[in-house]
Amino acid sequence: MVSFPYNPDYISKVKTFKRYRWHPEERCWSFPCNTDTLERLFSIFDGEIMDVDPALQGETKQFEDLRKELMARRYSAKTIKSYIRCNQLFLKFVEKSPAEITNEDVRNFLVYLAEGRKASTSSLNIAINALKFYYGNIQKREFIYEIRRPKKDKKLPVVLSREEVSNIFSSVENLKHKTLLMLTYSAGLRVSEVIKLKL
Repeated sequence: MVSFPYNPDYISKVKTFKRYRWHPEERCWSFPCNTDTLERLFSIFDGEIMDVDPALQGETKQFEDLRKELMARRYSAKTIKSYIRCNQLFLKFVEKSPAEITNEDVRNFLVYLAEGRKASTSSLNIAINALKFYYGNIQKREFIYEIRRPKKDKKLPVVLSREEVSNIFSSVENLKHKTLLMLTYSAGLRVSEVIKLKL
């Protein structure tokens, strides 16, 4: 929730957000609670006098050190977003401050992801990496390192039968396309290798 004394300039700034809502009874504005929205809110009202719910302000600034450290190490924007989102979800799950986190909290969270959210092994590994980075590098705590990583999912490769392969080739009428498909299949080439083929 965001509130401020009546000011047409402030209101016009608020209305630049896609999903804002005015609550006449409480006389305040609300926005979707996510990192991007909050960062934009603080940026637009930078230097202005306004009253922002401390809980929302803390959620954004709490992981600012994490964001800066990840950026300094040249992590991708996608990874940075994933790490922050994962740590936010974790704190929401345990309902504790970072200083109160225990090994058991981490284990319970991973069980929740695996069983409650049916997270894949790769998703669980991302969660472990995110928690490990934040609590190991930012909070300077080492209990995360005791968490064992899940084994990789064992997936059998899909193997086409002779009939299925034959049907694929026979469905293609263009001679060039059929030649490329047959060469790709017979030589076991990757697409990146096929596009570099020369006579």
